[in-house]
Amino acid sequence: MSAFIVSDYHINVLVSWAANQHGLNAVSYYWQGARRYVRDDAKRVANVLYAENVRSVNARYSEHEDPSNFHYQPVALGYAHSTPVQIIKACHCYEYQACETDDWGDSEACAIIDGIKKSAVRILPGYDEADWELNEPRKEAAWIAV
Repeated sequence: MSAFIVSDYHINVLVSWAANQHGLNAVSYYWQGARRYVRDDAKRVANVLYAENVRSVNARYSEHEDPSNFHYQPVALGYAHSTPVQIIKACHCYEYQACETDDWGDSEACAIIDGIKKSAVRILPGYDEADWELNEPRKEAAWIAV
C-alpha cells in the first residue's frame, strides 16, 4: 500500500464542512472520554488531521517530514466538493493515507474522520425516509370464499 500527504485544500474542505454543520447534524466525536465538536476548534482539528497524515507517511516510508507546515484556511462551501457523497469519499481517501501507523484506530484523527463520515451519511438523500429497522413484510391474510 502506498500513502501520500493529502493537500491542504483536502483537509481544509473536510474541516470547513464539518465546522459548518449545525443542529442535529453538528459534527462531533469522542476523544479521551469527552464529546468534542469540530466547530469549537476547527483550526486545531485541521492540524490534528494534517499531523496524523504526516505521521502515517513518515511511518510508511521511514521519513521525517515536519508536520508543522500546515495552515488551516476555512473554505467557502456551496460547491461540488461539499456534497455528502464527496465528503464521504474525501474521508475515505484521507483514511487510506493516514492509516499506516499501528495505532491509527485509536487516534484522535480517526475519531474525527468517523464523526465527519457519520454526519455526511445522515444527510444523504433518502436517509431520513429509509426504515430504521427492517422487518419482514406482513403477509396478507388469505380470503376464503364461502
